[in-house]
Amino acid sequence: MFGTKSVFSLFMILSVCYGAVDIKKYLKVCDRNAIDANDCMAEAVRQGIATMINGIEELGVPPIDPYLQKEFRMEYKNNQIAVKLTLKNIYVEGLREAIVHDARLRADDDKFHLEVDLSGPRVSVRADYYGEGQFNSLKIVAYGQVNTTMSDLVYTWKLDGVPEKNGTETYVRIKDFYMRPDVGSIVTHFKNDNPESRELTDLGTRFANENWRTLYKEFLPYAQANWNRIGVRVANKLFLKVPYDQLFPTSS
Repeated sequence: MFGTKSVFSLFMILSVCYGAVDIKKYLKVCDRNAIDANDCMAEAVRQGIATMINGIEELGVPPIDPYLQKEFRMEYKNNQIAVKLTLKNIYVEGLREAIVHDARLRADDDKFHLEVDLSGPRVSVRADYYGEGQFNSLKIVAYGQVNTTMSDLVYTWKLDGVPEKNGTETYVRIKDFYMRPDVGSIVTHFKNDNPESRELTDLGTRFANENWRTLYKEFLPYAQANWNRIGVRVANKLFLKVPYDQLFPTSS
């Protein structure tokens, strides 16, 4: 979920920078071969985040803080444990507090790579949930609202793509998006509207908050797979429509 907000933010920032509008109204345009290209990209992302907080009507871009994701589904199995979880109406807040530390751009004729380093004091996620769980013969059903707060985050967005010729123009097809946030703490609160399983979910919540590091590592691969799918899909809506030399112009 956190990662969903981060993926959307990056590609919407790039859209602001390089879309079919007067991009200089929103933030800087960076020459890919300039000596200060990395510094320029870092500043472009900073400006993009600030510009995008409340959305941009001209581009049809919704607000990114909070950012709304309609649905997320996950299934988890490990020995005697099985969980199915559906989240809806997911709101993610905290990007406005993020600090962009650095960016590294490599825009070559045969490959494309971009990294952006960020940190933030917190990201909060709230959603409606429906979950089914089983431990051996014990089965529970829970539904209601969940609120999770992650603190002291450090993360890097990484995009890899390949330039492709389409007619007379060259476009970049993004193949991979990667992110693995380091988190200082995670606190989760579940409100269970099913009285039959409320006591068990309260117990599970205490366990999750006491063992968040272990659970974060366990569920991180599921989140990363989701971030990659979303990142690649959203990125290619931009990169496959706007020519490479317009996305990242060069003066030489």
